[in-house]
Amino acid sequence: MKIAICDDEIQFLDDICILFKKWGKKHGIKLTLYRFTNGDDMLLALQNECIDLIFLDVVMPLLNGIDTAKEVRSNNQMIPIIFLTSSREFAVDSYEVKAFNYLLKPITEEKLFTVLDEFLKTFEKLKESFIVKTSLGFCKINVADVVYLEAQNKHVIIYLSNDSTIEVREGFSKCEEFFSLKKGFFKCHRSYIVNLNHVEKFTKTQINTTNNTSIPISRNNYVAFKEVYFNHMFE
Repeated sequence: MKIAICDDEIQFLDDICILFKKWGKKHGIKLTLYRFTNGDDMLLALQNECIDLIFLDVVMPLLNGIDTAKEVRSNNQMIPIIFLTSSREFAVDSYEVKAFNYLLKPITEEKLFTVLDEFLKTFEKLKESFIVKTSLGFCKINVADVVYLEAQNKHVIIYLSNDSTIEVREGFSKCEEFFSLKKGFFKCHRSYIVNLNHVEKFTKTQINTTNNTSIPISRNNYVAFKEVYFNHMFE
C-alpha cells in the first residue's frame, strides 16, 4: 500500500511515519511511505506514482491543503484524501473535494489507527475485480474502474474510468446482481447502473459522472437514489 503524507512540519512527519509503520506491521501490510513538506512537490510526484491514500495538512505555506486537494481532484477523482488539521472550520471545503475523512491534531495512535482501519475496508473493495465474457474472450476488470453500465439490446456496455468501453455478453439482470448496492452501485434507470463513487453531481433527471458523461435517472428512482447516494458518501 502506497501512502503520501504532506505536512510542512518535519517532526510531525517523523512521528506519524512511525505510527504508520506500526499499523502496517499490526495488519501484515507492506507500506511505502512518501513524505512531502509542500503541496507542489507532492503534485509533481503524483504524476509518476500511483498512490493509494493521501494524508494532507490543511494549513501550509504557498499552496495550502485544500488547494492542493483541488489540484489532485482535477486529475484523479478516486484517490482517498484524509485532511490533517487543528480546526473543524474547513469541513465545507473538504466536502467539495470529497475528502475521505479528516484527523484533528494532535494525532494520536488511536485516532490514526481508527481512520486507517476504516480506509482498509474501502481499499479492499477497490481492489476487487471480476471476469466478464466479451466477443474477444474473457476480460478481468477492477470494480472501482467501472463508472456505469448501459443495457443495449441483449448486451451490456461497461464504461470505465479510462474512457474505454467493454461490451459484455451477459444479460443486464445478471450484471445487476453483481453490481449491487452492497458494492456501491445503484440502478438509476431501467437501462443504467451507476457507480456511486463516480457520481460528480446530479439533478432530478440526470447524473453527471466523473468521465464527463450524463446518464438519466428515472422519475421513480430519484428519491431513492438521492438517499442512497448521501448515505454512501457519509457512511
